[in-house]
Amino acid sequence: MSAPSKDTHRYFEEIEEGETYSVEDARTITEADIVNFAGLSGDFHPLHMSETAADESDFGERIAHGNLVFSVAEALVADMNPRSFSYGYDSLRFVNPVPIGTTLSVHREVVETEEYNDSLGRVVYQYEVTDGEETLLVCEHITLVERRDAGA
Repeated sequence: MSAPSKDTHRYFEEIEEGETYSVEDARTITEADIVNFAGLSGDFHPLHMSETAADESDFGERIAHGNLVFSVAEALVADMNPRSFSYGYDSLRFVNPVPIGTTLSVHREVVETEEYNDSLGRVVYQYEVTDGEETLLVCEHITLVERRDAGA
């Protein structure tokens, strides 16, 4: 079952396990992305910045920062619900390298919902980022979402 969109105004009770939302061929990682992310984060690791070091590595070419790929993926599929907020991430794994020129697709599925307290519910999304064939990144995004009858 598909989620209505990535930008919803839903209460916890309106979100169902099994909902999915995907974007295909949504964003290509560029050299400018890598350079800008390095400047922003301060991560100038040679695998990201040095063509010579990267060529001599097991990867054979420069690769994107895992956190850059994660940030882009999150922006592509995160539910921008004003009734929810991020509670954190679990099981974040950089499964395969992401070379410059890789185009990302991202899939999100609601894998768990449960009451958190009287005013909030807990929703867990499983993310999978691919290049159309291989899995590049996986994680669980945990959110807390306002309950319809909060405080009643």
